[in-house]
Amino acid sequence: MIDWIEQHSTLLQTAVSLATLLVWIFYAQLLFQNYRRVRRPKIVINQMLGNSENARFLISNMSQEAIHIETVVMCLGGGQNRVCQLVTDADPDDGTRQSEQNDQNDQNKKTALSARLDEVTLQGPLPSGRCIELGAMQRLLRRFDHATRRDYEDAAACNPVRNGEDCRVEIIVIGVYSSEKGVIGASRSFIYDRNGQLRPEEVQTTQHTGFFARRRMARLHSRYI
Repeated sequence: MIDWIEQHSTLLQTAVSLATLLVWIFYAQLLFQNYRRVRRPKIVINQMLGNSENARFLISNMSQEAIHIETVVMCLGGGQNRVCQLVTDADPDDGTRQSEQNDQNDQNKKTALSARLDEVTLQGPLPSGRCIELGAMQRLLRRFDHATRRDYEDAAACNPVRNGEDCRVEIIVIGVYSSEKGVIGASRSFIYDRNGQLRPEEVQTTQHTGFFARRRMARLHSRYI
C-alpha cells in the first residue's frame, strides 16, 4: 500500500488539490449567495381582506434595508388598451388615502393639506419588515376613473361585471434601495373577473432589479415625476 502511494504521489496530490479547490469554490458560492440575498431588494405586493372589490392591496418591504418608495402606478387592461395612472398620492378632491385610513372618522375627515403625510401619500421611506396599504380595489378604480375623466359606471377600462370581460389590474411600485444607483421596481398583476372577484394572476411579486429591468423602471418613473 505504501509503495502504491509513493508511486502515485503526484496523482494523489493533484486529486487532493482539486478536491480542496472544489470545497473552496463551494463555500465561496455560499458566501456570495448570502451576500446577494442580503443586498437584494424585495418588495411584496399582496391582496388582502377577501376577493371582492373591497379587497385591499398591501405593499411590504422584505429587504434587509429600507426602501424609499418613489412612485406607485396602477395599470388596467393590456396591449394597446393598457392605461396607467399614478396612484402614489391621494386625490385631494376626494381624500381617498385619508378616508381609507380613517373610515371611523368619515364625518370629520381632514383635508389633504392638514392631514399627516402618510395619510395622503405613499412616497417616502419604508423600513425593512414594514408594510403600507395602497387602498381598496373599488376606491382605486374610482380614483383611476376620476383622474382619467371617465364616469365610474361607464368606465371601459375595468368594469368586468358590466362589460362581461375579465379585467387585468397591474400594480407597479418603483423605489430607491440603499446606496444603489438608479431605481428598482416590483409589480404584480391581478384579474378582476366578470363575477366581481379579484384574484392574483401571478403566484408571487415580480422583482425588477436586473440591469434592463431597472432601465425600464427608470423610463416609467421619468413619465410620472
